[in-house]
Parts: sequence; C-alpha cells; structure tokens
Amino acid sequence: MFEIIIILMFAAVLGAVLVQWRRSRPGQPPAGAVGDPRFTNRVPGTLKVTGVSDKPIEGDKNNQVFCTVSGTITGPDTSPTDVYGRFVVTMAMSWPSIGDEIPVTYKPGKAESTWQIAGPIGDEPGGAGPNLRKD
Repeated sequence: MFEIIIILMFAAVLGAVLVQWRRSRPGQPPAGAVGDPRFTNRVPGTLKVTGVSDKPIEGDKNNQVFCTVSGTITGPDTSPTDVYGRFVVTMAMSWPSIGDEIPVTYKPGKAESTWQIAGPIGDEPGGAGPNLRKD
C-alpha cells in the first residue's frame, strides 16, 4: 500500500513539472503576444475607459500592483458593452486614464465575458501591448 502512495505522489509531481514545462517553453510567444492561442478566432475591438483605480504609491516585492478598469467595448459584431476587469501590472507601466481607448479582443458574441487587452495602455511605446493577466 505504501508503494502505491509513493508511486501516485511521484506521478503527480511529474505531471505538475510537465505542465509547468509546457507553459514556459522557450521560443513560444508570451501570453498576450501575437500567436498566443487565446487570441485566435477572436474579434478586435476597442475599450473606452470610463473608470480606473488610483495608482498605488508602491508595488509588492515584484514591483506589481492591481489595476482595476471599467469601460465600454465596441467592436464590429457587438453593441457597446460595459465591462470591468482587474489586472496585475508593473509599477513601470503607463497607468490608464479615463477616456483612453485600449485595443482588446473577444470571442464573437461574448464581449462581456471573454475580453482581453491586446494593445498598449495610455502612452505605452510599441504596439504589442502589455502582458496582462485578468484576475
């Protein structure tokens, strides 16, 4: 019986290591980048920011903070949809302001529940957009 428990524990650890390895393979696009499977079969749209949390003075030990954003998504196949999201961002990133228009993507017909930021926030340089995860 003890041997079976040890084998099951070993299999669980091996499975966890394989999942983590698949998530962080070199040469794969980071989350939020072009080619990320979360952004295939999605519709581009625009988020007009109508509310944003205040920027904290300092971040956590990794220099990260939560950014809460509300706004209205408009796109080619949806009527204006009010949305709300909370993101983890670094203190070095540009903080959004009311009135900003941020590129987003969403699954057709499900803008309110599947939207993701797909471009730069505020005056962020470049066009790839931040690597944000929605909480």
